[in-house]
Amino acid sequence: MSSSPSRPPGFVRRMDPSRDLDAVANLIETAFELKNDPEGMNVVHNMRQHARMLASADATFLDNLSVKASYSNGLVWEDQGQVVGNITLIPHTDGFRRVIMIANVSVQDDYRRKGIARELTIKALRHCRSLGVRGVFLQVRHNNQGAIQLYRDLGFHFLHSVSVWRLRPSPSGLDGLGKRGAELESGFSIRKRRPPDWDKQKEWLDALYPQKTRWYAGLVARHLSPLAWLNPFAWPQVSQTEHFALRYAKTLAGVLTFQRRSPQIDQAWLALPPGLDPKDENQRASMLLRHFVRERWNHGYLNMDFPLGHATQGIQEAGFTLAHDLDWMAIRL
Repeated sequence: MSSSPSRPPGFVRRMDPSRDLDAVANLIETAFELKNDPEGMNVVHNMRQHARMLASADATFLDNLSVKASYSNGLVWEDQGQVVGNITLIPHTDGFRRVIMIANVSVQDDYRRKGIARELTIKALRHCRSLGVRGVFLQVRHNNQGAIQLYRDLGFHFLHSVSVWRLRPSPSGLDGLGKRGAELESGFSIRKRRPPDWDKQKEWLDALYPQKTRWYAGLVARHLSPLAWLNPFAWPQVSQTEHFALRYAKTLAGVLTFQRRSPQIDQAWLALPPGLDPKDENQRASMLLRHFVRERWNHGYLNMDFPLGHATQGIQEAGFTLAHDLDWMAIRL
């Protein structure tokens, strides 16, 4: 008779930001190797700042500190007074539906493969169910087969894969960024997007950036519409957005949208017709992105998501480097 798996050492409890936040920040930085990830390190830096604020605040201030609530949705695994595991639960809305994003599932090196990540995820799903939340999502590294299998075993299903690309500031300015093959191919031109281009752009964005996870990506189609200026509430977003249209003769061939998101990392959205052959897809991506790098890039950090395995060469030609390949997974409770 086989014995049942032994319970991992320690126990799970709700995260207490006033005493756990700094330890969780250290755990996340180590587990996800964030030294060369500016976006990830920015999150960790903010967590440590808030940890110092919480440590020096009095009880009255803590009760009114909004940042405490923003980091309090999660569970930690504790053993012998030390936080050795973490899972963060981030509330979002998808239209009128409440959803939860599971993030930062991390376990200290010498506690791995003991079932802690599994126990944390099970407890997190129970907590979500108790809140009445039915949709739970997560991202996992595309090559992390162990974690993917764990989530499948718990009932998660695969949605789609995405590559996260990043353009980083260059000490030498534009040297090596966007210059390779800088001229447009014969017959192509790039100008500002025209209002009639929106219908095609929206159709392509819908195909490339699935609606099921768009709430997380921050892609709000109505803010990209030429009619967005009619809504005063959208003016802050619209004023920080630019669109570049690629044409072959008079036919729209692609659109690149750039959104400034200070103090967050800026974001780009690439809309190309679905079903292009790889050579054409790479060519169009390269022309649009190289034009943007030469003409409009402000030399800050820039993120761009694009479906895994698509336009890789063209994106790299513009100076982007691959940050992560991620799988989206979800479960209905």
